[in-house]
Amino acid sequence: MTYSKKIVLLSRSGYVPERDEDFLRQLCSDGVRLFCVLGADVDKWEEALDWIGLDQGSAEPHFITTTSHIDESLAEVIEFAQLFDTGEKADVQVLER
Repeated sequence: MTYSKKIVLLSRSGYVPERDEDFLRQLCSDGVRLFCVLGADVDKWEEALDWIGLDQGSAEPHFITTTSHIDESLAEVIEFAQLFDTGEKADVQVLER
């Protein structure tokens, strides 16, 4: 599966490194530019993607904006992502984990 450049993740079960690290690596590989997370373990998701992004070992660094949304609804986070300028046109893809 190829992911959009703008991801909104609704975390229902929280971040589990053994289960979720490959998913985050795939986001980096697909060139995701914006990662917004709400729900369980938002801080863990955000930090994990930040570290994975730094650890990609590419000669050309890939920057991903990560944001966590603790007291916002899914609709509010989707609207935020739609309005966020990544420098290229991209649809918002909503995922649940």
